[in-house]
Amino acid sequence: MTARRETFGEFRGEAVERVRLDNGRGLRALVLNWGGVLQDLTLDVEGEARSLVLGFDDFADYPAKSPYFGATVGRFGNRIGGAAFELDGERFELDPNERGKNHVHGGLTGWGKRLWRIEAADGDSVTLGITSADGEMGYPGEVEARVTYRLIADALVIEMTAETTRPTPINMVHHSYWNLDGRGSIEAHRLMLDADCYLPTDEEQIPTGEILPVEGTAFDFRAPRRIDAAGTLDYDHCMVLTEKPGVRPVAELVSGDGRVSMQLSADQPGVQFYTGFKMDISAKGGQRIGPRAGLCLETEGFPDAPNKPQFPSAILRPGETYRHLMTHSFRVQEG
Repeated sequence: MTARRETFGEFRGEAVERVRLDNGRGLRALVLNWGGVLQDLTLDVEGEARSLVLGFDDFADYPAKSPYFGATVGRFGNRIGGAAFELDGERFELDPNERGKNHVHGGLTGWGKRLWRIEAADGDSVTLGITSADGEMGYPGEVEARVTYRLIADALVIEMTAETTRPTPINMVHHSYWNLDGRGSIEAHRLMLDADCYLPTDEEQIPTGEILPVEGTAFDFRAPRRIDAAGTLDYDHCMVLTEKPGVRPVAELVSGDGRVSMQLSADQPGVQFYTGFKMDISAKGGQRIGPRAGLCLETEGFPDAPNKPQFPSAILRPGETYRHLMTHSFRVQEG
């Protein structure tokens, strides 16, 4: 089976390509070379294709309005406080693209807002590559990064890698907004997270440096429960995953109608749980995406790790290879 490549739009005078993937077993994906974006992921439910992620129908809405829908975010996903860090005795100033003081998702021209190369594509996988110059957005070192989307029997596998010429922070993040109902709100979704602790944040969503237990808090999803069960829906925190080697199950999400479940497995120490409560987007063609229309489960290194020595290191050095592997496995409950 051959992947289908097509033009989807134009960005700064260059064509934006879209790759269609199909595993032949009811799971299909649309991947853009702009931002390394997963534009859509559909699963057959009772013979009908159900869209599982949020995205725009028109490319022009992505650079203008996207809150990183489906993007491959880098160099450093999530936040770095004060838009600066020290590494090996040298201070580096980053692009302060959040409130003019903090750095988020790699800066104004981070990887989730740039064109990637399509390096390989077949019927069920595509590999994209990007080169980040030394000094880009303030980061040291030239970085070569790649992301591969692959469909297998019942799952979407995403693998990210990076190499650098100088020590630099790396935290590549996949930023899809999930709605397993295919429409409406995620409030009735049921979630389980293998996380005993979470990272509290200050008023600017920068981690305080504490690692606190979820016991007795609204962050306790160790047993499956509805998103709205604790009386709040406004989550945007890094959950500290149980320490286990390698790729392991870290979350399970079940649609509000109970028909679709997704098990997320990954090899990272944290997962950013965000319920999309800040969204209120009007797109072309009358498309509207409101608050809590989708939720993010972004497996990741800890936010602000370059400034928090007590957090797991997020520094990549020459001769090393950064790897981030995640698998989204789906199951349909027949009616």
